[in-house]
Amino acid sequence: MPSRFSFDGALMFAFRAAHVRSFLWVFPLAFAGVFTLFSLAILIFAKDDFLQVFQTIEMLEQASVGRGDPQAVFAAILGAMEPLVGWAVFAMLGSWIIWAMFEAASQRRYVRDERFSLGFGGDEIRMMAVGLCWAVMQTLFIIVPVLMFFGAVSTAVGLAADGVTESQIASRVVGTILGAFGLWIVLFFFYAFFATRLAPCFGLTIKDKAFRFFDAWNVSRGRFWPILGAYLILTIVGGIVVSIADQLLQLPMMFMMAPAFENVQTGDDIAAAFMSSGVIVVLAVYLIARLFLSGLLMHVAGAPAAFAARHDPRGSVDDTYRVDTFS
Repeated sequence: MPSRFSFDGALMFAFRAAHVRSFLWVFPLAFAGVFTLFSLAILIFAKDDFLQVFQTIEMLEQASVGRGDPQAVFAAILGAMEPLVGWAVFAMLGSWIIWAMFEAASQRRYVRDERFSLGFGGDEIRMMAVGLCWAVMQTLFIIVPVLMFFGAVSTAVGLAADGVTESQIASRVVGTILGAFGLWIVLFFFYAFFATRLAPCFGLTIKDKAFRFFDAWNVSRGRFWPILGAYLILTIVGGIVVSIADQLLQLPMMFMMAPAFENVQTGDDIAAAFMSSGVIVVLAVYLIARLFLSGLLMHVAGAPAAFAARHDPRGSVDDTYRVDTFS
């Protein structure tokens, strides 16, 4: 393994770090299994609330409720989806915890040379805190364009309800939408810079066994382009592979699920079809295969920043191991 930080080391670290023969299949397999079970559990336990949404939409179509009043239809659908808010919060919190468990396991391999293990302790709690800071940073960079876009959509819906023509609606909102898109592009480059500079925060938190976020700025100093370049190569190549594989997986999944939806006519029929054993099994197989690839890409894409954290200028992990060997 290279003893100093380099582009080659960052790019190939996932394939040179300890336990390469086992970690690259155990990690994504566990990732796929846990997230598949979690997703299917939510689908099964929330089926009655999902059914209520289907029934409400069906009722609106049959009764022609809100014809000529898009806001009434929108309000009715939102009202039907209210029970799903609790499930959405539960899914978000559960996904946050599971992500932290796997991210901590991934970083322990890269930084501490540990074998794959899942648990929930100090590492995972600190990882959740770092992940929350990362999510806040992402939100700060996209919140203004998102608010501009939804403001334009809300304006368009209101104008449509007032009977304003499509050309007049377009003239009112197209400038705001284009402005939001242009601002998003500008902010994206700023986000890419800050995200790259702060990316070692995950590995640094595991290395120091303490919450680290802005400390990563010093770790990435002078290493911006190697970290970003290695990350882009891994994510672009990996993303293309995952995208192609996903398309290939969707075809047989849709073919095998089609018979269950042939005679679907009502919301109850849709719910019954989704909850049938055949559909659940096919969906589970698809999710495991798809999430296996996502987990593998997640682990591999985290290697460049972890490599920088491992070679922290304040003290490299490799140097510490070397001193321990002769002490």
